[in-house]
Amino acid sequence: MTNTMLGFLADLVAKGKRTSSGFREAHHRQCAAVLNEQFKLAVTVEQVRNHLKKWRKIWGRVVILKNLSGALWDEDTCTIRLAEEHYAGHCMAHKADAPYLNTPIEHYHAMATIFGTTAASGINARSGNDLLSIEVEDEENGEVNTSPNVAESSHPKGPPKKKAKVVKVLEDPLVTTLNYGFKLVADALVKSGDDDDIPAELWDEVCKLGEFDEEHLAHYYAHLVDNPKIAKAFMTLSQTNKSVWVSRYVKKNF
Repeated sequence: MTNTMLGFLADLVAKGKRTSSGFREAHHRQCAAVLNEQFKLAVTVEQVRNHLKKWRKIWGRVVILKNLSGALWDEDTCTIRLAEEHYAGHCMAHKADAPYLNTPIEHYHAMATIFGTTAASGINARSGNDLLSIEVEDEENGEVNTSPNVAESSHPKGPPKKKAKVVKVLEDPLVTTLNYGFKLVADALVKSGDDDDIPAELWDEVCKLGEFDEEHLAHYYAHLVDNPKIAKAFMTLSQTNKSVWVSRYVKKNF
Protein backbone atom coordinates (compact mmCIF):
# COMPACT_ATOMS: atom_id res chain seq x y z
CA MET A 1 0.00 0.00 0.00
CA THR A 2 2.86 2.39 0.79
CA ASN A 3 4.45 1.60 -2.57
CA THR A 4 1.15 2.34 -4.35
CA MET A 5 0.55 5.55 -2.42
CA LEU A 6 4.04 7.01 -2.88
CA GLY A 7 4.09 5.88 -6.51
CA PHE A 8 0.80 7.66 -7.19
CA LEU A 9 1.96 10.90 -5.54
CA ALA A 10 5.37 10.75 -7.24
CA ASP A 11 3.57 10.44 -10.56
CA LEU A 12 1.58 13.59 -9.77
CA VAL A 13 4.85 15.43 -9.13
CA ALA A 14 6.35 14.11 -12.37
CA LYS A 15 3.32 15.40 -14.26
CA GLY A 16 3.67 18.84 -12.64
CA LYS A 17 0.34 18.65 -10.81
CA ARG A 18 1.66 19.37 -7.32
CA THR A 19 1.68 23.04 -6.27
CA SER A 20 4.72 24.82 -4.84
CA SER A 21 3.21 24.47 -1.33
CA GLY A 22 2.40 20.77 -1.53
CA PHE A 23 -0.41 18.44 -2.51
CA ARG A 24 -3.99 19.69 -2.56
CA GLU A 25 -6.97 18.07 -0.87
CA ALA A 26 -8.09 16.76 -4.26
CA HIS A 27 -4.78 14.91 -4.65
CA HIS A 28 -5.27 13.19 -1.29
CA ARG A 29 -8.81 12.18 -2.25
CA GLN A 30 -7.59 10.75 -5.55
CA CYS A 31 -4.86 8.81 -3.75
CA ALA A 32 -7.34 7.39 -1.22
CA ALA A 33 -9.65 6.35 -4.06
CA VAL A 34 -6.81 4.50 -5.81
CA LEU A 35 -5.90 2.64 -2.61
CA ASN A 36 -9.50 1.73 -1.86
CA GLU A 37 -10.08 0.44 -5.37
CA GLN A 38 -6.90 -1.63 -5.47
CA PHE A 39 -6.99 -3.06 -1.93
CA LYS A 40 -10.74 -3.07 -1.28
CA LEU A 41 -10.42 -1.00 1.87
CA ALA A 42 -11.85 2.24 3.25
CA VAL A 43 -8.77 4.46 3.46
CA THR A 44 -9.62 8.06 4.39
CA VAL A 45 -8.03 11.29 3.20
CA GLU A 46 -6.74 11.88 6.73
CA GLN A 47 -4.95 8.51 6.72
CA VAL A 48 -3.28 9.36 3.41
CA ARG A 49 -2.20 12.74 4.78
CA ASN A 50 -0.79 11.25 7.99
CA HIS A 51 1.07 8.51 6.11
CA LEU A 52 2.61 11.14 3.84
CA LYS A 53 3.78 13.10 6.91
CA LYS A 54 5.50 9.95 8.20
CA TRP A 55 7.49 9.52 4.98
CA ARG A 56 8.31 13.23 4.89
CA LYS A 57 9.97 12.83 8.32
CA ILE A 58 11.85 9.75 7.08
CA TRP A 59 13.12 11.72 4.07
CA GLY A 60 14.38 14.50 6.35
CA ARG A 61 16.29 11.92 8.39
CA VAL A 62 17.77 10.35 5.25
CA VAL A 63 19.02 13.76 4.06
CA ILE A 64 20.80 14.33 7.39
CA LEU A 65 22.36 10.85 7.38
CA LYS A 66 23.63 11.25 3.81
CA ASN A 67 25.62 14.25 5.06
CA LEU A 68 27.26 12.37 7.95
CA SER A 69 31.03 12.66 8.00
CA GLY A 70 32.50 9.52 6.43
CA ALA A 71 29.20 8.37 4.92
CA LEU A 72 29.27 7.06 1.33
CA TRP A 73 26.21 7.06 -0.92
CA ASP A 74 25.63 3.95 -3.06
CA GLU A 75 23.43 5.13 -5.91
CA ASP A 76 22.90 1.64 -7.32
CA THR A 77 21.32 0.26 -4.14
CA CYS A 78 20.15 3.54 -2.52
CA THR A 79 22.28 2.77 0.53
CA ILE A 80 24.08 5.09 2.97
CA ARG A 81 27.25 3.20 3.84
CA LEU A 82 29.33 3.65 6.99
CA ALA A 83 32.47 1.79 8.00
CA GLU A 84 31.75 -1.01 10.48
CA GLU A 85 33.08 0.73 13.59
CA HIS A 86 31.51 4.06 12.61
CA TYR A 87 28.19 2.30 12.04
CA ALA A 88 28.38 0.51 15.39
CA GLY A 89 29.14 3.69 17.33
CA HIS A 90 26.44 5.68 15.56
CA CYS A 91 23.73 3.06 16.05
CA MET A 92 24.58 2.68 19.73
CA ALA A 93 23.85 6.39 20.21
CA HIS A 94 21.04 6.63 17.64
CA LYS A 95 19.24 3.29 17.39
CA ALA A 96 16.42 4.78 15.32
CA ASP A 97 18.88 5.45 12.46
CA ALA A 98 19.81 1.78 12.00
CA PRO A 99 17.10 1.05 9.36
CA TYR A 100 18.58 3.76 7.10
CA LEU A 101 22.28 2.83 7.31
CA ASN A 102 24.17 0.04 5.52
CA THR A 103 20.92 -1.28 4.07
CA PRO A 104 18.90 -0.19 1.01
CA ILE A 105 16.46 2.61 1.83
CA GLU A 106 12.85 1.72 1.09
CA HIS A 107 11.04 3.87 -1.48
CA TYR A 108 14.05 6.19 -1.86
CA HIS A 109 13.34 7.26 -5.44
CA ALA A 110 9.67 7.97 -4.73
CA MET A 111 10.61 10.05 -1.67
CA ALA A 112 13.24 11.94 -3.66
CA THR A 113 10.64 12.79 -6.29
CA ILE A 114 7.98 13.84 -3.78
CA PHE A 115 10.04 15.64 -1.13
CA GLY A 116 13.38 16.33 -2.82
CA THR A 117 12.04 18.58 -5.58
CA THR A 118 9.95 21.71 -5.57
CA ALA A 119 8.05 23.77 -8.09
CA ALA A 120 8.49 27.00 -6.09
CA SER A 121 10.44 29.88 -7.56
CA GLY A 122 11.85 33.19 -6.37
CA ILE A 123 12.34 33.81 -2.64
CA ASN A 124 10.30 30.71 -1.72
CA ALA A 125 12.44 28.32 -3.81
CA ARG A 126 14.04 25.47 -1.87
CA SER A 127 16.78 23.05 -2.78
CA GLY A 128 15.88 19.35 -2.83
CA ASN A 129 18.18 18.74 0.16
CA ASP A 130 17.16 21.77 2.24
CA LEU A 131 16.35 20.82 5.83
CA LEU A 132 12.94 22.23 6.64
CA SER A 133 11.02 22.44 9.90
CA ILE A 134 7.29 22.38 9.14
CA GLU A 135 4.47 23.09 11.57
CA VAL A 136 1.82 20.45 10.89
CA GLU A 137 -0.59 20.83 13.81
CA ASP A 138 -3.31 22.26 11.57
CA GLU A 139 -2.04 21.67 8.05
CA GLU A 140 -5.10 22.20 5.90
CA ASN A 141 -5.34 20.47 2.54
CA GLY A 142 -1.83 19.10 2.96
CA GLU A 143 -0.34 22.51 2.12
CA VAL A 144 2.18 24.62 4.02
CA ASN A 145 2.16 28.40 4.13
CA THR A 146 5.59 29.94 3.58
CA SER A 147 4.61 33.50 4.50
CA PRO A 148 6.36 35.21 7.48
CA ASN A 149 4.72 35.65 10.89
CA VAL A 150 2.08 38.34 11.03
CA ALA A 151 2.93 40.78 13.81
CA GLU A 152 0.53 41.00 16.74
CA SER A 153 -1.33 44.26 17.31
CA SER A 154 0.25 46.57 19.88
CA HIS A 155 -3.12 48.20 20.65
CA PRO A 156 -4.17 47.12 24.18
CA LYS A 157 -7.86 46.83 23.24
CA GLY A 158 -7.49 45.10 19.89
CA PRO A 159 -7.33 41.31 19.64
CA PRO A 160 -3.98 39.89 18.52
CA LYS A 161 -3.77 38.88 14.89
CA LYS A 162 -3.28 35.23 14.01
CA LYS A 163 0.20 34.10 13.11
CA ALA A 164 0.58 32.33 9.82
CA LYS A 165 2.20 28.91 9.79
CA VAL A 166 5.77 29.15 8.59
CA VAL A 167 8.47 27.04 7.05
CA LYS A 168 11.64 27.62 9.05
CA VAL A 169 14.96 27.07 7.34
CA LEU A 170 17.46 25.45 9.68
CA GLU A 171 21.05 26.60 10.07
CA ASP A 172 23.68 26.04 7.42
CA PRO A 173 23.92 22.28 6.55
CA LEU A 174 27.67 22.26 7.27
CA VAL A 175 27.09 23.67 10.76
CA THR A 176 24.30 21.16 11.31
CA THR A 177 26.56 18.27 10.29
CA LEU A 178 29.40 19.46 12.56
CA ASN A 179 27.09 19.90 15.54
CA TYR A 180 25.62 16.48 14.89
CA GLY A 181 29.11 14.96 14.79
CA PHE A 182 30.08 16.63 18.07
CA LYS A 183 26.91 15.24 19.69
CA LEU A 184 27.80 11.73 18.51
CA VAL A 185 31.26 12.00 20.07
CA ALA A 186 29.84 13.34 23.33
CA ASP A 187 27.20 10.60 23.52
CA ALA A 188 29.81 7.94 22.79
CA LEU A 189 32.09 9.23 25.57
CA VAL A 190 29.22 9.27 28.08
CA LYS A 191 28.19 5.71 27.22
CA SER A 192 31.67 4.26 26.83
CA GLY A 193 31.86 3.28 30.49
CA ASP A 194 28.99 0.78 30.38
CA ASP A 195 29.13 -0.61 26.83
CA ASP A 196 31.44 -3.60 27.45
CA ASP A 197 28.76 -6.24 28.00
CA ILE A 198 28.58 -8.93 25.31
CA PRO A 199 25.05 -9.91 24.13
CA ALA A 200 24.10 -13.24 25.69
CA GLU A 201 22.97 -14.81 22.41
CA LEU A 202 25.90 -13.56 20.34
CA TRP A 203 27.47 -16.99 19.63
CA ASP A 204 24.07 -18.46 18.74
CA GLU A 205 23.50 -15.70 16.20
CA VAL A 206 26.95 -16.17 14.69
CA CYS A 207 26.39 -19.94 14.37
CA LYS A 208 23.23 -19.36 12.34
CA LEU A 209 25.42 -18.23 9.44
CA GLY A 210 25.94 -21.77 8.20
CA GLU A 211 27.36 -20.76 4.83
CA PHE A 212 30.73 -19.96 6.50
CA ASP A 213 33.39 -22.34 7.83
CA GLU A 214 33.24 -22.88 11.58
CA GLU A 215 36.83 -21.70 11.90
CA HIS A 216 35.95 -18.38 10.25
CA LEU A 217 32.88 -17.97 12.47
CA ALA A 218 34.99 -18.62 15.57
CA HIS A 219 37.48 -15.94 14.48
CA TYR A 220 34.67 -13.47 13.80
CA TYR A 221 33.09 -14.24 17.18
CA ALA A 222 36.41 -13.44 18.85
CA HIS A 223 36.51 -10.19 16.89
CA LEU A 224 33.04 -9.27 18.21
CA VAL A 225 33.99 -10.16 21.78
CA ASP A 226 36.98 -7.82 21.49
CA ASN A 227 34.68 -5.07 20.19
CA PRO A 228 31.47 -4.97 22.28
CA LYS A 229 29.96 -2.02 20.39
CA ILE A 230 30.33 -3.84 17.08
CA ALA A 231 28.87 -6.96 18.69
CA LYS A 232 25.76 -5.08 19.82
CA ALA A 233 25.33 -3.48 16.41
CA PHE A 234 25.74 -6.91 14.80
CA MET A 235 22.79 -8.20 16.84
CA THR A 236 20.50 -5.53 15.35
CA LEU A 237 21.20 -6.52 11.74
CA SER A 238 19.06 -8.65 9.48
CA GLN A 239 20.37 -12.12 8.61
CA THR A 240 21.47 -10.92 5.17
CA ASN A 241 23.46 -7.99 6.55
CA LYS A 242 25.07 -10.20 9.21
CA SER A 243 26.34 -12.39 6.38
CA VAL A 244 27.71 -9.28 4.63
CA TRP A 245 29.69 -8.30 7.73
CA VAL A 246 31.14 -11.78 8.21
CA SER A 247 31.99 -12.09 4.52
CA ARG A 248 33.84 -8.78 4.55
CA TYR A 249 35.78 -9.82 7.66
CA VAL A 250 36.75 -13.20 6.14
CA LYS A 251 37.93 -11.62 2.90
CA LYS A 252 39.99 -9.08 4.82
CA ASN A 253 41.66 -11.53 7.22
CA PHE A 254 41.96 -14.88 5.39
